[in-house]
Formats: sequence, structure tokens, C-alpha cells
Amino acid sequence: MESTLRPWLEAERERLRAELALLAEDERTRSIDECGYNSHLADDATDTLEVEKDVALERHLRGILFEVEHALERLHDGTYGRCESCGQPIQPERLAALPYARVCVACSQRSARRTEARR
Repeated sequence: MESTLRPWLEAERERLRAELALLAEDERTRSIDECGYNSHLADDATDTLEVEKDVALERHLRGILFEVEHALERLHDGTYGRCESCGQPIQPERLAALPYARVCVACSQRSARRTEARR
């Protein structure tokens, strides 16, 4: 499994880093383009929405990047594929769908129920 998984995780890490770099470059370009221009209130609202979308996307990409890097660390230390909650093996189908999964389906569902109960 590691022979195909490690290259995929490494490629995914590089893809995420490249996307984050593009987002950062877009933000720099937008800042330079807007510098010194007076704009209409509607334009400001549109710009604000775009910035909020970019911030949300960046947060999402950084979260996935963190998980991918953590999966690479687990591969290195031999704990990949074990649930971080209960210690049991994570189902192969789950790992195939989400290679950086930290917990098994049962523990994930338990956590989701607890979160929902707190609301």
C-alpha cells in the first residue's frame, strides 16, 4: 500500500502548496490593482465577497494540507491506517476514499453525534 500511497500523498501535498501559492499571488495582484483607486460601494461589496471566498478556500486548503502532511508522518512512523481514537485498523474502503483519514468510520460517527448533541 505504501508504494502507491506515499507518491500520491506527496503529489497531493505539492498540488495543495501550488494552489495556496496561486491564491497568495492573486491576493497580491488584487491588492496592487486596487491600490489608489476609488470604487463604487457595489464594487467594494463584490470585492469583499471575493476576499471572503478566497479566505475560506485558503483555510480549507491549509486544513487538507495539514492532514496530508500528518498522513505522511504516520506512514513514516508506522501508525498509518490505525484509528487515532480507538487504535483499530481504519477500513480500507475509507482510506481509499480519504487517504488522510485519522479515524475509523465508527469513531467518526461517534464524534459527529457528540458534536450534533452539543448544538
